Parts: sequence; C-alpha cells; structure tokens
Amino acid sequence: MKKSRQKSLKKNNYEIIKTDVLIVGAGGAGLRAAIEAKKNGVDVLVVIKEPLGEAHTNLAMGGINVAIKPPATPKQHYEDTVNGGWHVNNHKLVDIFSKEMPDRIYDLESYGVSFDRAPDGSFYTWAGGKQSAPLNLCAGDYTGREMMQGLVKEVRKLKVSPLANHFVAAILKDKDMVIGALAIDRKTHKYKVISAKATIIAAGGAGQIYKINTNAKTNTGEGYAWGLDLGAELIDMEFVQFHPTGMAYPPKKKGVLVTEKVRGHGGTLKNKNGERFMMRYQPKRLELAGRDEITRAIIQEISEGRGTKHGAVYLDTTHWEKGLVEKIIPDVFAEHMEVGIDIRKQMMEISPSMHHMMGGFRINEWAETSIPGLFATGEISCSIHGANRLGGNSLGEGQVFGRRSGIRAAQFAKKHDYPEIPNALVDKEIKHIESFLGNKNGPTASQIIKSLKKIMWQNVGILRTEKQLLKAKLDIEKLQKRAKKLTAKTKGQIQSCLEAEAMLKTALAIIIPAILRKESRGAHYRIDYPQISKKWEKNIVIFKKLGKVKTKTVPVVRI
Repeated sequence: MKKSRQKSLKKNNYEIIKTDVLIVGAGGAGLRAAIEAKKNGVDVLVVIKEPLGEAHTNLAMGGINVAIKPPATPKQHYEDTVNGGWHVNNHKLVDIFSKEMPDRIYDLESYGVSFDRAPDGSFYTWAGGKQSAPLNLCAGDYTGREMMQGLVKEVRKLKVSPLANHFVAAILKDKDMVIGALAIDRKTHKYKVISAKATIIAAGGAGQIYKINTNAKTNTGEGYAWGLDLGAELIDMEFVQFHPTGMAYPPKKKGVLVTEKVRGHGGTLKNKNGERFMMRYQPKRLELAGRDEITRAIIQEISEGRGTKHGAVYLDTTHWEKGLVEKIIPDVFAEHMEVGIDIRKQMMEISPSMHHMMGGFRINEWAETSIPGLFATGEISCSIHGANRLGGNSLGEGQVFGRRSGIRAAQFAKKHDYPEIPNALVDKEIKHIESFLGNKNGPTASQIIKSLKKIMWQNVGILRTEKQLLKAKLDIEKLQKRAKKLTAKTKGQIQSCLEAEAMLKTALAIIIPAILRKESRGAHYRIDYPQISKKWEKNIVIFKKLGKVKTKTVPVVRI
C-alpha cells in the first residue's frame, strides 16, 4: 500500500500530509472510527486539539446503555430510546444501535476496558431515567475515562497516527467533495495541509457556547459551523439537553456534572423545605423521570422560591448505607470532598447545566453526510436521541456509529485517489486566519464568547419564548458584525478567534429551528407553546445554500 503520510514543503511554508482517512477528534467516537478504519486496511490520521486520551469523553460518568443482561432486551432499549426522545428520533438508526450495542461492549472488553460486575460475575447494570429495565453498564462513575484508556491502548497497538495538539482551522472542499483539512500546530503555530480521501468529523459538542455547562473546554462546536459552511445538512439542532444535576456550589465548581447514577441508586431531590418535590411533578418515576422533565421541575422549584440561597435544590445521599457513596460514586464524592463537602453527611446543592447536543450532521446508517467524502459520528452527528437523550446512550452511540463510519470511510478511500489541494484554496484560508493579526482595534475572542455565553444562557435555555429567541438571534447577529474585526495580538490567540466565529454560527443554527418549532417537545420547551403537537412530529433540517441559511422540515425516519 502506498504510504499515506507523504510530506513535502511548499513555497508558502506549509507542510503537506496525505492520508487515506482523516479523523477530526479523538473522543470515544473518533477513536472507535480510527480502530475500525485501520482494521479495514487503510492508513488513518487522527487530528486532535488536546493530547491523545484527553477528549471530553473522559468526563462521562454514569455509564453506557446496552441490553446485555436480562430482563433488558434490544427491543426494550429501542422502545425506551424512542419514547425518551419523544418519537422524533431516526427509528432506523435506533434499531441498529440497540441491536449492535452488545457486540460493541465485547469489543471494548477486548481493548482492556473493565466494567463493573455483580457478585455472581455477571455485568452489573442499573436503570437510569426513562428506562423500563436496567440498561446502564458502568465502571464506577468514571465510565468515560475507563473507556478512553482502552480505546487509546488499542489505537496505539494498531499504530494509528495521532496528530495531537493541532487545531483544525478549516475543512477543505473542492467542487462537491471534501478533500481534507487545514490544521495549525498549537505549539509552533505552523500550518499543515492534510489531503484525505475520506474525512470523518468526530469533533464533539458545543457546550462552551453556554455560560454554565458540563463540557470540556475544547467543546466549542466548530464542527457544526463546518457543516453549514460546507453545505451539509444539520438536523434537530433546537434540541439542547440540560443535565438536571450539575454542582451549584461553591462557584468554582458550578456546572460540574453530578452523574445520573446518584438518582439511579436512590439519591433524592429536595427543596429548601426538605420536600421531595418530584412527587408533585412525576409521582410515578420521581427522580428517574426524563432529564428534560426533572430539569424543568428544578427550575420551577427555584423560580417559585423553594430553592436554596445559592439558587439550587438539594440532592440527598445521606440516607445511603455506610460505604455505598465511596463505592458507587467515587468521583462525585471526591469532587465534593475537594471543597469540604462530605456528601455522606451533607446534601449536595445542584442546578441544571448545559450538557449535550441532540442535533448535528444528518447522517445515514453508515454515518455518511450529504457531502461526498464526509462522514460524521458521535455528538457532532444526529442519529438516535430525538428530542431528549437517555443518559447512557451517547457513549454507546459513539461506539456503534464510530465503528460504522470507520468501515464506510475505509471503503470510500479505497475507491479514490489522494485529492489535489489547490494552492488558492489554502491561501484563501490562511489569509483569513492571519487577518486577525492585522485587526488592531477590534474585539477579542474572549469578549465575543463571554457575550455569546450570556445570550444563550438567558434566552436559549431550558425555558424559551419567541420573544427571547428573536432577541437572541438579533443579538448574535450583532456580535457577528463585531466579530468581523476580531483581533489576535499573538498567533496563540488565533485559535480562539476561529472558535468564536464558529460558536456564533452554531448558536444561530440552534436558534433558527427553535423559533420555527412552535410546540414543546423534550428538551425544547416553549412557554408560549407549552403543549406537544402531533403536527410537529417531524424534524427540522438547517443548511446553507448560495451563502444563505435555509431550513426545511422532513418526516421522521421510521422502520
């Protein structure tokens, strides 16, 4: 096979790298895609913002959903996912996901991932919100970290090439096909142009566009902006999940995830009066109602004056059997002990925190987008979640569709030659990048991002109205005008400028369909349209054509 990483130096001093399959992002989905593409006989290059193994997947706590132990079945997993997503999921992809998940667990075990076991040696599983039988398989409350260790180990074993600490400034497209990417070395600030036969976007979510979030600092959402700029279709972008239980106090911990595993093992939610308030809202499921339902209940308790002085409610584990806190939720215990709160004796203060993007690239069952040569997997894609994601489904989604994207990208690469990257295309991107250094009196990226976070939190949050959404749209469009003069004083600030531009585009991609969807469904709750509407049992697609953002509605994909 022709060696993929052929390098040469061009006159404008950027390095050319050639590869069969380029993967942007190395969380659980990106690494699983890399493993499968490599096993299918092609060369793979993974480009990562951070060091290998430190992606957002590391922060995933509670577990990974799979029908691997009775009474759970793939059929039940399918039904719970569709019901939890309020019926606007892609049913075909949910069916594939629920049926293939057991095999993906055995793959992970073969990479060295160790899941918790019951005393009889079987897998230990527990039931999360809206699960009709236990689906959640875990490794303590650090499942994501355990998975990442195994995936990184396998990637290294297969000798997959990682290009760590590199920021992808642009995905390159010539005519109608994606042909690679332009990356910047975050240490040397030098450019690298990657010519790729197939490109997989696995760049993660966009939590950093919100003031309070559970996400890694690298989750700035540029993947969604790339999709729009490339002419790909995004779908379900209005559905943004707010996790009901993020740490609320002390301030330095605000937003840090408190896993659903706490509620799945008997943790109870109480207001400042000591009332178990979920009895009022979801008397049957209580703390195991949907994340969207619990989040709104918490907000109502706080808004009606029954919250703590820190604008929160309590999550109580003080009634747990001795030793259970340290055993079941060691990371949550450690996070609180770090700030002097012993959750064995004191209740946690929690409030909602932006957590997950249900929407993303519109893909088929092989993670193909609407652009030839471009694939998407993980949180950046839209497949199984519908209007509300079941806790535990995202880690699994990345394994199922990461594998599938790797297979199909490898097949695509074998049928194509290395694309030629036009110098003019690269020069145009570099000119834009370096324009930030020439802007002397414009706003900084941090100023733009700070304003954006505030707008999104206040107006595009848990409870929405048309007035709020229209205001947010207008305010962000004003920020975009200001951002045309974004300034970077050093080359090290260029990445933040590019992220700020992308974050603004991604924010609008959320707001525009949120204005259109005149109903309340799952994580999208409209105060002015509080009921779910049968006529809105469909999906909204957003895309860019001839430079203008457009939308259309499409029927739900059913089996």
